[in-house]
Amino acid sequence: MGTLKKFWKYFLLFIVMFVIIGGLTSLAMRENFKEIANYKIIGTSPIITVTKSEATNTHGYIKGTVTNNTENIIPLKYVKINLYDKDEIYLGSEYQEIKNFYPKETINFNINYRYNNVDKIVVGLTDEKTKDEIYNFFSDIEDDELAIALPIAGLLVLYTVLP
Repeated sequence: MGTLKKFWKYFLLFIVMFVIIGGLTSLAMRENFKEIANYKIIGTSPIITVTKSEATNTHGYIKGTVTNNTENIIPLKYVKINLYDKDEIYLGSEYQEIKNFYPKETINFNINYRYNNVDKIVVGLTDEKTKDEIYNFFSDIEDDELAIALPIAGLLVLYTVLP
C-alpha cells in the first residue's frame, strides 16, 4: 500500500511541476510588443494616417490608411516605411503596393518588418520600389583578382584545418 501512495504522490508532483514549468515558459516566450509613437509621415497628398505601430526587439508592424484626396486615379503607388534605431541609424525599408487608387478612396495598409531594435519609422508614398544598397565586400575586387585570391584563401583554410 505504501508503494501505491508514493507513486500517486510523485505522479501528482509531476503534474504540478509540469503545469508550473509550462506556465512560466509560456510567459517567458510571449511576445512583448511595445507601441512605437515615434513616427513621421512625409507628404500631404494622398493623406496617410497611422492607426497602430508596435514592435518587439526583433520584428514589428505598422497599420494605417491612405486616402486619395486628389481628383485623379492613381494607377500605382507604394507605401514605404524607412526604419531607424534609437541612434537614428537607418536599418532598412519595407513596401506595400497600392494599385488603381480612385479619388476619395481609402485603402488600409499593414506592413510587417523584421529589423532589430526599431525606434523610429518614416512613412511616405513613392512611385517605385527600390532595393536597399547593401555594401558588397567583393564589389571592390576585380574579377581577375578574385579568381586568384579565392583558391589561395581556400588552400590556406584547408592547410590550417587539416592535420
